[in-house]
Amino acid sequence: MTRFEFKYILNPVQEQALRSAVSKFLSLDMSAKKRGGWYPVTSLYFDTPQLADYYDKSGGYLIRKKLRARIYTPFLTPETPEIWLEIKKKHDMSFHKTRCLITMDDWNNLLQHRYTAVLTKERPLADATVLHEFMWYLLQEGRRPTFFIRYIRCPYRDAHSELRITFDSRIEAQAHPDLTKPSFLKPVHKHTVMEVKYSKETLPAWFGSLVRLYDVRRDSFSKYGVSVEQLHAFNRLPR
Repeated sequence: MTRFEFKYILNPVQEQALRSAVSKFLSLDMSAKKRGGWYPVTSLYFDTPQLADYYDKSGGYLIRKKLRARIYTPFLTPETPEIWLEIKKKHDMSFHKTRCLITMDDWNNLLQHRYTAVLTKERPLADATVLHEFMWYLLQEGRRPTFFIRYIRCPYRDAHSELRITFDSRIEAQAHPDLTKPSFLKPVHKHTVMEVKYSKETLPAWFGSLVRLYDVRRDSFSKYGVSVEQLHAFNRLPR
C-alpha cells in the first residue's frame, strides 16, 4: 500500500504540547503501551560503497529507496524476538514499504555472505518475495551494512484508519556493520522528529489546526542522512 509521510522538527515545548494534543485524538500504539509508552527502534542500513542512498537524498532526488534491517530492542541479542528486513521506496512525499521476518540463523548467514542458505530456505510466499528483492538489490548494487541508527519512538495511531503519528527522539548512530551493540553511539540530532503517515488524500482537519496552533513546519529531515553527515563531521563527504 502506498502511503504519505510528512515530518516536523519539534522543540521541547512543541513536543510536549503536540503529544498531549495528539493523545486526545489517537491512541497509544499497543506495542508501546506494553513497554511504558515507548520503544527503541534500531536499524542497520545497507548502502552502496559510494553511499548512493545518502547522495540520492542529499541531492534532492524524488525517487529513492533504502534497505535496512530493523529490530525493536536496543541492539541484537539472542533474546531479540524479531528481525525484519525492509525495503522503503519513496517518491516525493509518498512511500511504499515492504518487509519480511527472518530468523537469527538467516541474519548470521546474510552477514557471512552465505546467500544460498538464505535464499533457498522455505518460507511464506510474501516473505520470500520481499527477501528475494532485498537480496537482488544487495548483490546487484554491491550493498553492505554501513550505519547503525537507533532512536526512541512514542507512536500513536487511529483505530479506524491508517493514520499514524510518531514522536522520535534521542537519535544516535555509528558506522557499524552489525546489529550487535556498538562500542559507542554518537548523538546526531537533539530535537524530536514528529512523523505523520497516512493513506488518504487529506489529513484530518484537527491535525491541520494543531500544526497552525503550534507553528510547526514540514521538513525534509532524514535520520539516515543526518546520521551520515554527523558521523563524517570531521571528514566531510564530497558533494
